[in-house]
This record gives sequence, structure tokens and C-alpha cells, in this order.
Amino acid sequence: MANLASGGTLYPNGNLQSDVILQEALDTFSKDLGILGSIHRDFGGEAMRFNQSLQTRIFSVRDKTDVEDFAQATGYTPGNEDSDMDPVTITLDKHKFIKFHLTDIEREQTEVSWIADAAKHASHALARKVTEDLLEVALAADTTVGGAISLAAFDTDDIFGLAQAMDQENMPSAGRWLVLDVDAYYQLIKTMTTISNASFDVKPGINRALLDQTLGGFQVYVFNGLNGLTGGTKALAGYEGSLAMVNRLPEFADASMQIGDIANASEPSSGLSLQLRRKYDVFAAREEYALTIMYGLKAPNDGTTNRLFSLNIS
Repeated sequence: MANLASGGTLYPNGNLQSDVILQEALDTFSKDLGILGSIHRDFGGEAMRFNQSLQTRIFSVRDKTDVEDFAQATGYTPGNEDSDMDPVTITLDKHKFIKFHLTDIEREQTEVSWIADAAKHASHALARKVTEDLLEVALAADTTVGGAISLAAFDTDDIFGLAQAMDQENMPSAGRWLVLDVDAYYQLIKTMTTISNASFDVKPGINRALLDQTLGGFQVYVFNGLNGLTGGTKALAGYEGSLAMVNRLPEFADASMQIGDIANASEPSSGLSLQLRRKYDVFAAREEYALTIMYGLKAPNDGTTNRLFSLNIS
């Protein structure tokens, strides 16, 4: 279950109800925002102010020139020991929320599980918006590999071209990820039906319309609408250090000043934190909810190495 802390309570079962709703929201949010598992994350359950900045550190790509010879006169006295982690300052400048409500009649006929379903759909929309923000930041800092590719001609060779470009920049081979637009994803699956290899059977995955294995060294993700974002690409690739996201809980007034209930939840493994606010509007005769997340995003650049790569597929 989520790690939960709550403010004032509106109802006798308020904490339990908030817990169930927030757990459903966290589960859905984490699943829908799967790419979070592949990028640099600095999440925490402590409260911070909107537009406050914090510093995280990201490992930079190191080269063979950082390796030095041991000398008896100087011993182990390297000159580049501090160049492996880049300090990156990110501002918590995004605070998104989505609202839903239940009228008196709906609330009287609704069980907690139904309210949790409403939270699940709300968190799905919230995760999609966060994903859009993340990909917009990425596309503003990407390097296009090669010329334009027609969608009909897009195949696994183009994926290997992305991997090659990253190898040429000495990018780490572990932790690479690839986001594909829906059209590009299913075009890629169609081309893979021609692959025949006795030791590698991709047919089960194709039948399920899933690429549940890595391809070309990339963990594959799909986002419907990637091509509609700024940049007009349908394939975006990087590794853990290519994108960074920070997340903290928004500050709120103490319980004595609250007209309603505020509950916080953090996902134990990642620290991803969401906040649920609710109150009862006596004039509108309805129970109102707002699911919110505060975060900041950045595509780090160490000044020497490209971190993001894309294909222009049309």
C-alpha cells in the first residue's frame, strides 16, 4: 500500500477512503507512465514550494581518456575524478491537477471501489499529460539521426541505426529506451512478421501486438500522439541520463486552516508522490476531488555528448 499521510478528516472513514483512492491512482499512474522506470528520477514525499529548485546529480558519459596510468611518483592521483556526476538543477515549475466529483445521489449509491475507479481514470489522464510534458522537453533537445523516413519503409534496420548512433557517441548500452508513436509501433510489428529464425521466435509477441522484449537494446514504449508534439517525429531514443524528472508534494496549509481533507501518498519503490484534495460543497451538494502532482523536467546536456536521438518518420 501507499505510504499515506492525511490532513483533516471529513468523514469517519475518511482516511481509509483516501487510502483506497490514492492507491488506485498511484497504481494506474505508474503503469501508464512506464517510461519513468527508464529515466533519471529524483522523487520524494516531502513538501516543497511551487517553483522551488532542487539539485540532482546524473552520471555523465565517461571516455577512455579518463583512464590514467599509475605512476610510482604520484600514485593514484587522477585528474578527472569529479567528472562522472553532473550536478543538474531542476525547478518544480509544473503543478498539474485533475478534478472529479460525486453528487449527493451518486455518493449515497456509490461504494469506495467506484470512487477509486473514478480516481483511476483521472490518474490516467494526468499521467498522459505528464508524459506529453516529458516528451516535449526531450524533443526540444534531440538530435535527428539520418534523413526523413517514410512510415511504410520504417523497420528494424532504422532501430539499429539509432543504436549505432548512440554507440558512436559512446552512450551506455544498458538502460536504453525507445518511445514510438502508435503508427510507427504497429508498422514495426508488421515488418517483424517476416523475421524467421529458429532460435528467436517473435510470433507470440506479434500475435499479442506486444513487443515484450527489448529490441536493438532498447526497452520499447508506445505513446499515442508522439507525432503530434513539437518536433514531428515518431521515434525517440535515449538512456537513463537523457531525461530527468523531479517530483515533490506541494505545500499546503495546516489542518486548522483547511476546509476539506488533504491526503498524500508515495509509491514505496520509486518515491513517486501524488496528493488528493477533497471537500464537500454544501451549496452544490457534491463531494469534490482534485488529484494533483508537482514536478520538474529537464533534458541534461553535459556540453560534449548528445543524449537524445530521434527519427523523422513521415
